[in-house]
Amino acid sequence: MSPKNLLIFGATGTIGSFILEALLPARSQFDRVAIFTSPRTAETKAAYLEKLKAQNIEVIVGDVEDANAVKTAYNGTYTYTSNPSYPRLFYTSKPVPNLNTNNTKIGIDTVISALGRMALAQQIPLIRLAAASPSVKLFLPSEYGTDIAYGPASANEKPHQQKLKVRAVLEKEISREQLDYAYVVTGPFAEMYLHLTPGVDEAGGWDVKARKAVLLGEKGEARVSLTTMKE
Repeated sequence: MSPKNLLIFGATGTIGSFILEALLPARSQFDRVAIFTSPRTAETKAAYLEKLKAQNIEVIVGDVEDANAVKTAYNGTYTYTSNPSYPRLFYTSKPVPNLNTNNTKIGIDTVISALGRMALAQQIPLIRLAAASPSVKLFLPSEYGTDIAYGPASANEKPHQQKLKVRAVLEKEISREQLDYAYVVTGPFAEMYLHLTPGVDEAGGWDVKARKAVLLGEKGEARVSLTTMKE
């Protein structure tokens, strides 16, 4: 499948912003590139979203926990008029970009999730709605970082338990005929690894000011590969 109509969750967040910025130069290769963002984000990042609209990125404002909002975003049936509840917000850069020349709706075929660590479980209903959508064919869950299934120690780390639940839904509950999926695993991000996260010393890292380092594995001999977010 060649993705043509993309929808990104978490597109203005830590990881999602880099994914979106990488897609912008290739915008002409897709029929639609849309992001789903919250009313709060639409207010606090209005200037940035306006720039995205100018680059032909559709901005869909809604609550990620609102099944109807997500369903209409997937199926391309949302409207483009002002929302009375959020009169300062907007939905798209074009009057009706979800209509093709035959005046039929163009649904999303590929969903990219970049939801943050605290919102990983919210992907489960997103996946189920995607599987039920007549247009969505591919779902990329918010993985990234360390592989959670094949690293012996990684699978038991607390932050990964929600990711494992998401994988279980994709692998055991939904067939690939209903919804295909792919895991993007990059290894730890250097931007996060090159400092010590309070309360998560076991993740390793460096505190330059305090002249302290926490190395991984016995005697600090565990091997690790890092990826920068921009790359």
